[in-house]
Amino acid sequence: MASGRSDDILRAIPNKVVITDIALSELERGRARGRRTIEGVERLIDSNLLSVVSCPEDAEAIFLELVGGNAAETLDDGEASTLAYALTCSGCAVIDEKKATAIAGRRFPSLPLLSTTDLLLSAELQGAIGAEAAVATLYEALTGARMRVPDRLIDLVCTRLGEERLGKCHSLPPLAASTCRIFIGSITFHLGARLPPAGAVATLGPAGDGSSGRS
Repeated sequence: MASGRSDDILRAIPNKVVITDIALSELERGRARGRRTIEGVERLIDSNLLSVVSCPEDAEAIFLELVGGNAAETLDDGEASTLAYALTCSGCAVIDEKKATAIAGRRFPSLPLLSTTDLLLSAELQGAIGAEAAVATLYEALTGARMRVPDRLIDLVCTRLGEERLGKCHSLPPLAASTCRIFIGSITFHLGARLPPAGAVATLGPAGDGSSGRS
């Protein structure tokens, strides 16, 4: 949301984009704590760019498995519902939280997982708003929201940003950023992230709002 171009990002995605009612409620609880992510999400819903869905009955067992048990292996309700919905609806899950991504990768290796960074690096977004605007959007997400970048995308992000912008992105690991500066001049072309087929449903997680108290 901090990029200021969430509308353009969702318009560029060739997929139906949804958020579960549970994840939406988690963001709503954050409003009382001064978090404003919910306001941007509500605007996207009002603009028909984002749909609110409920998990089907056959997702209940997956959801309960993800929220119960050992704390090291459990997730917040919003993240759990995102994964459960994506699994039962044959879609992909868009989640930034490191723990959720790791658990999903171990338990559901066949589930397509994307991050917000994947969306910002996608060829679809570059085609929709232009390469320079896409880089500016990536930069705003990193500096405005301190967006977490998956390890697999750090090199590509550093290359896209360039040295001047890179030095201002304090959310990136310092060692990774300093290493990337060495190679920026020699990397000339990268493919954008590949999004799921147009018929697949992209289920957004609760955007790292941190509203839930579960660790």
